[in-house]
Amino acid sequence: MAFKVNMIMKHINTLLIGILSIFTINAYGFGVVETEVDEDDYIGDVPYVLTVSRLSQPVSDAPSAVTVIDKEMIRASGIVELPEIFRLVPGFYVGANASLVHGTNHAVSYHGMTTAYAGGMQVLVDGRSAYSPLYGGVQWSELPISIADIERIEVTRGPNAASYGANSYFGVINIITSSASEVRGNSVIARHGSQRNEVFYRHGSNVGDLNYRFTAGYTQDNGLHTRNDFKRTRFVNARADYQLDSNDNIEFIFGIAAGARGEGDFDQILYTPTTRKIRNHNELIRWKHQFSDTNEFTLQAYHAFDRSDTTFTTVDIRPFIPIALNENEVVRNPVEQERFDIEAQHNFSLGRDWRFVWGGNIRRDTMYAPFYLGTSKKDYFDLQRLFGHVEWRAHRKLLLNAGAMVEHNDFTGTDISPRISANFNIHPNHTIRLGFSSALRTPNYVEEKFDTSILIPTTVPNVTLIEKLNNNPGNLDPERIISREIGYLGKVGSLNIDARLFHDNLYDQISTEDVLYVPPAGLTLISDPEDVEGAINLGSAEVNGFETQLKWDITRKTNLLLNYAHVRIRGDEERLERDFIDSMPSNTVSALITHRFNHGWDASLAYYQTSEATLMGDGQTVDLIRRCDMRLAKQFDISRFNGEFSLVVENLFNKHYLEFAENNEHKRRLRLNLTVNF
Repeated sequence: MAFKVNMIMKHINTLLIGILSIFTINAYGFGVVETEVDEDDYIGDVPYVLTVSRLSQPVSDAPSAVTVIDKEMIRASGIVELPEIFRLVPGFYVGANASLVHGTNHAVSYHGMTTAYAGGMQVLVDGRSAYSPLYGGVQWSELPISIADIERIEVTRGPNAASYGANSYFGVINIITSSASEVRGNSVIARHGSQRNEVFYRHGSNVGDLNYRFTAGYTQDNGLHTRNDFKRTRFVNARADYQLDSNDNIEFIFGIAAGARGEGDFDQILYTPTTRKIRNHNELIRWKHQFSDTNEFTLQAYHAFDRSDTTFTTVDIRPFIPIALNENEVVRNPVEQERFDIEAQHNFSLGRDWRFVWGGNIRRDTMYAPFYLGTSKKDYFDLQRLFGHVEWRAHRKLLLNAGAMVEHNDFTGTDISPRISANFNIHPNHTIRLGFSSALRTPNYVEEKFDTSILIPTTVPNVTLIEKLNNNPGNLDPERIISREIGYLGKVGSLNIDARLFHDNLYDQISTEDVLYVPPAGLTLISDPEDVEGAINLGSAEVNGFETQLKWDITRKTNLLLNYAHVRIRGDEERLERDFIDSMPSNTVSALITHRFNHGWDASLAYYQTSEATLMGDGQTVDLIRRCDMRLAKQFDISRFNGEFSLVVENLFNKHYLEFAENNEHKRRLRLNLTVNF
């Protein structure tokens, strides 16, 4: 215990020394000392965020650390795959993972526990939760949105279950697309390059008080050359905003995607590479009523449906099991996930110093997954939530935030997730934040009810072999996190600083251990009956670290974004999931420098580095990764057409590098992008 306290105090001292150093530079280097300030001095050009507390707040007033990625930053980075954007957020790990059952999916995680489906991050798209109740993570490539439609992304770095409930365990990613009123005319976007080709068409207009936009697109990605992980995706999304009167507005959002995914390694012994067909759609309607400038009520409902179909075919396994039939055994894996959600929210103020938000939602998930659940029946998961948050400006230099979420669900019962913070505006350009929060992660279906077997008929009468993959006992408790942080936001000249020290305690971590399995009569188990895995709650851990984000306007035309994070995980490795302690690179670095030349030319250079890690699920150590991307762009305006042509080179200085697993080899990629607006 003494060691923990000493480590925390050491981090706190480091941060305070840095803050004092900044004050010294500010006072003596720049000669700026302010004694009388007003409210505008505390706001300045600091961006407002909506995600952290469900209240519109300057970043300096938010109760947790938050990173804002706007469309200009996305454009400058040259990134075309949505999960790749999160390389620009401190403390994030992004990697491409491929596996037999899941195919290839980006792993996006924060502060460790990195798996193919990192379920500790809540992901919202225009207010709709996008995480899978089956796996707990997000199938990024199957979201029916285009990078061009994204207006901004707000990333809460830290537990945020007080605002968005379980699964907002390490943080929240809120993807906000452009409103219909912001898009006018037509746009065509085409991309051609190594392994990837895309084309999109977007149109936006209005009919009286109805503004609308829609986007249609097609993506073809051949994936990694060592994997059967191609992707073919067709999608359409649409958004309409209708102003009923001066106080009422209705929004409609719709998206649909369909395509195919490659699955299975080329060197698999039991299964041949196959194709997974996907189809999903979602619909959302939101009504906003404005009672006054400080009093607003919102009611929204959405529906989401996702279906995938995979057929695995066994090869001739008689060399390994002589009594097996020499014919292909077909294993089908259909999955249907459906969600209905209704949410109400009320924002209001009392005077100038008090602001409130409260509300609730109800949700039903329907799951059909015979391969995973061991039954052809549909399963239902219900939850109900109540949330509330209050912001009190106790003093012009002190802002207090407090909130909580009460949630009841079918897996873990009733849970409460509180959060409290104090923001000290010690100077118009310097804020210190002290925060405490607690959050939960509800087990997903695979963890709670994974019960899968593969039956193999044989040439011996009345003898069928069974390979038991998982036998989860269920009744898991939610994972719990208690997080403490000290944050600092400051501005020195043209340099903006966001720094955070954190200490997280994790409890009831869901892991796997061998359980005894006795097969039913008439079935012969291939593997050891004591070597079947089941999910249980095991051990605790703690995560300590420091992260910072620097934004520096070097000149009027040159800008630098620099992120750094150091994370250290401690715990009982014998009781935790394999490779748990090493599941996050101890150091991650990302940087993006942009420069605008004359005559419409601009360029950017991005650098990403992650230290060695042994990622959960594969159990393979991935060495230090360094990657550098370059982008050169020319904007044009010809008659009624305008747009941009750009060249992007990914992995500029290496011919290839490995990511997530030893055979996930990424080669250098070249891509040409063309955007035409008319």
